[in-house]
Amino acid sequence: MKRCPKLIAVGKSCLALIAAAIAAAIVVACRTPAGGTFEQLHKGMDEAKVIALVGEPSSRYPAQLNKNGSIDVPARWQYGDNLSSLASSAMFQDQPPSDRVWVIYFDAAGTVTGWQKPEWER
Repeated sequence: MKRCPKLIAVGKSCLALIAAAIAAAIVVACRTPAGGTFEQLHKGMDEAKVIALVGEPSSRYPAQLNKNGSIDVPARWQYGDNLSSLASSAMFQDQPPSDRVWVIYFDAAGTVTGWQKPEWER
């Protein structure tokens, strides 16, 4: 069997790019808020102030509306997601978030209505 050095080099480059993309996705998905920032949250903060304080969330979920157009499940941002919590929240958006992540809840106007720390930090 004849080996093609160019094909092997391209294959190695592709594998390296895939590994780098997976590593980057894991780092982004596991974003956690800096220590002490959750204590500075307050009701009525807008989304821009939350990002300035806590940073970008690892995931965002829109409000879930019922048939009447009322909010059944409020919009939320999550911090510290892992692959399991990302998959669970994506599949079951109407269910409460994992007790392993930081969560900030928003009303229809995009202002903070509440938040929750992970179980291990309560």
